[in-house]
Amino acid sequence: MSNPENKVNVAKKLAEFSLSLNYDQLPEKTIHEAKRALLDTLGVTFAAKGADAVRIMWKVLDGFNVEGNATIIGSGKKTLPQYAAMANGCMTRYWDYNDGYGFPISKGVVAASHPSEIIPIALAAGEAEKISGKELLVDIVLGYELSGRILRSIEKKSLETRGWNMDTRGNYVCPLVCGRIMNLSVEQMENALGIAGSRDMILGILDTAGEVNTMAKNIRHAYTGHNSILFAMLAKEGFTGPVRALEGEKGFNETVLQGDMNFDILLEGLGHFIIDDAEYKPLVASRTAGGHLFSTLTNAIENDIDPTQVERVDIYASTRVSEHTGNPSKKYPYNKESADHSIYFLTAVALVDRTVGLSQYTTEKYNDPLIKELIGRVNVHAAPDVFDMHHKAGGRSVVTMKDGTVYDTTVLEPVGDNTTNPMTDKQMEDKFFDCACRVMSMEQAQKIRDAVWNIDSFEDIGEFMKMLVF
Repeated sequence: MSNPENKVNVAKKLAEFSLSLNYDQLPEKTIHEAKRALLDTLGVTFAAKGADAVRIMWKVLDGFNVEGNATIIGSGKKTLPQYAAMANGCMTRYWDYNDGYGFPISKGVVAASHPSEIIPIALAAGEAEKISGKELLVDIVLGYELSGRILRSIEKKSLETRGWNMDTRGNYVCPLVCGRIMNLSVEQMENALGIAGSRDMILGILDTAGEVNTMAKNIRHAYTGHNSILFAMLAKEGFTGPVRALEGEKGFNETVLQGDMNFDILLEGLGHFIIDDAEYKPLVASRTAGGHLFSTLTNAIENDIDPTQVERVDIYASTRVSEHTGNPSKKYPYNKESADHSIYFLTAVALVDRTVGLSQYTTEKYNDPLIKELIGRVNVHAAPDVFDMHHKAGGRSVVTMKDGTVYDTTVLEPVGDNTTNPMTDKQMEDKFFDCACRVMSMEQAQKIRDAVWNIDSFEDIGEFMKMLVF
């Protein structure tokens, strides 16, 4: 639904909404979900310390020799908030282990995102502005809300099917969250959104079926956060941008979406906060891989499968999963960014190691002769009639042994599917500790866990950020 009326300013309405949220109006469930999102995001961020992409990022930022008032998580180095947002965002995204939010646009087409990528940006800008824990929770809820509304407002064809990456939505989310944190006026927030929204479209090549994934995948959203903090600073000083970047002539809706954005959905929401619908990953893999991976893991564990005796593996999943992670370009991955999006590698690892966690992504695994042999025995099938809509997260694994024995398992509602089998707080904590204790003591991890559940008691999140050094 196009919006031809020049008098309607979408950015103004979004800015007014962003500034109107307050902690006291948030339901208890929503506050708790924001804390769950923070706990999960910090865990996967901690686990990325030492990763190749993160090491390079830190080295480059260290070379700038710039001091500031925002913390790079892990090192404790203080730098400019935009640099901290980019460094921490790179860590959050590295393992592809953070949360997800998505919904089917049509059969076989899913609009998907990782809304938690707003959290490292909010932490960096928030620490610099000395916001409270309550304000941080509101900022997290706001980021999820705007992110989800943008996804849902694009009705006919997702950004991905148009050739763009869905993290492009960050240009219309991050400036508003950062603007709120930095106490911008409505007019200043409009300009911040206009500056960001008229720049920096993200090409789909950074995460598409037929191409190898690279380190650049880890900063799609993080770099948008970096820019948005800078643009909010400029707008606060009077710098202007096209406030009709979404609905105006040659703006986002007209040029990129060909008039497909439903502004009613964008401005009105769902009647509940979108963060309540977020999903979290129990396995280190592409979000929609849970069904077929749990099927293969069940096969391997319950039937005590000897991977050296496997003749053939047939994986059945949704159209999106089979296309997005079943493309031959990712069949024999050589880096983390492609391995976690390879049905072939993930299936082989599940059969050999009987788990898919942080320890499975190593050069040794990518080159393991048994893993490579099993990869060659994996066949991927789209099963749209079963998995595309109601069971989009489901999957089926059929393992045929050399002696002719067949093990056939289907999982329709894997752990992590928020509508049917969401992760419990206990499961979230176990995941957090597994991530955190790779780089810190259990004692420190427990203190951070307790601080997250009580983050609304912090008057200045700078005190909380001091705990995130290891």
